[in-house]
Amino acid sequence: MSEAILSLQNAGIYQENEMVLNNVTLEVKRGEFIYLIGKTGSGKSSFLKTLYGDLTLKEGEGTIVDYDLHTLKEKDVPYLRRKL
Repeated sequence: MSEAILSLQNAGIYQENEMVLNNVTLEVKRGEFIYLIGKTGSGKSSFLKTLYGDLTLKEGEGTIVDYDLHTLKEKDVPYLRRKL
């Protein structure tokens, strides 16, 4: 069984105090591929920015390679990227 490298539960993602994604639940295991599709302004880039630490997860639960997305610090981002 593959380990989950990304897990989101009821996640709320905000950009500049505006909710851009609400109630996102997702699990991605090592070796899986996902595609993000959607219209302009639908939150694709904001979702990715949250995963690499540019935006903070404000609601719900989220981990990526054992890093908590609520508490991910800028100094930890290079270590996180090496584990992906």
